[in-house]
Amino acid sequence: MEWVLLGIPVGIVFLYFGSEALVDGGKNMALRLGITPFVVGLTVLAFGTSAPEAITSIVSRNDPGIIIGNVVGSNIVNIAVCIGLAAIIFPIASVFKDNRIEFITMILASLVVLVMAFGGIGTIEGIILILMLIMFIFIVYKTKVNSPEAQAEAAEMGEADMPMWRCILYIVAGLVLLYFGADMFVDGSKEVAEMMGVSELVIGLFLVAIGTSLPELCVSIMAAFRHENDIAVSNIIGSNIFNAFFVLGIGAIVADIPVYDSLFTLHIPVMILLSVLMTLFIWKWGKVNRLSGAVLVAVYVAYAVVILAMPDLAI
Repeated sequence: MEWVLLGIPVGIVFLYFGSEALVDGGKNMALRLGITPFVVGLTVLAFGTSAPEAITSIVSRNDPGIIIGNVVGSNIVNIAVCIGLAAIIFPIASVFKDNRIEFITMILASLVVLVMAFGGIGTIEGIILILMLIMFIFIVYKTKVNSPEAQAEAAEMGEADMPMWRCILYIVAGLVLLYFGADMFVDGSKEVAEMMGVSELVIGLFLVAIGTSLPELCVSIMAAFRHENDIAVSNIIGSNIFNAFFVLGIGAIVADIPVYDSLFTLHIPVMILLSVLMTLFIWKWGKVNRLSGAVLVAVYVAYAVVILAMPDLAI
């Protein structure tokens, strides 16, 4: 038990250094490749931090209900907790007109999940979701990498502080530290919660849900602290898009995914609401400030209260 409890402080240390390495590596990789940090955060970092959700989808083929719950729950936590908490600590700026395709795609991905859920999510739907991700990556390449405007913006960013091999090393090492740090932190927290007599519902709602999003949370806070706002925002947008299109898509190809009434009455509507709120904040004010961050966190708290007060509604 002592070793498990030790996982809390050790996990925090791993999470700190992992997020720092990931932000450093991502920023310098962008400079080396001549692209903006937004693109690296949207693709490499987002896909990397969403790997736990992807692995969960593959190994959960015998219990496919977990897959869609994992996707929707992670997307809710990514915006409400990761962006919300990061913005409360360090307001996060972004330019909507420069990234409107990505914000709109994030909302569209949530709506697609809602529409597909009405008819059940099987192999055909899974293939469609994967194709939508491929289309999104192609659009990002054409608008954010291969356009004259993107190349001009990248040319103004300066020079990298490290060679490419070190950028890759930092990113890989950062991801490894984040995964082990999150795992140790969650295991230690579970042990403490069980010792205190906390119910399994509360443990699942808070510790497990937030635990799978700890990599995104730490990267967003570290990026905001380092004033790398593009990475803070794009990491969450990319992660949510990747979860909806790839994680759910792969899961549906592996096994037909059952759909529950609570997805329509509670979970997916909350996911859509948070996606719209984040987009509106960026569109209206050009940032998620402390007040906006508090609103996002408040939505999650209200969501959690509903589940705790009416658990039958969440099943």
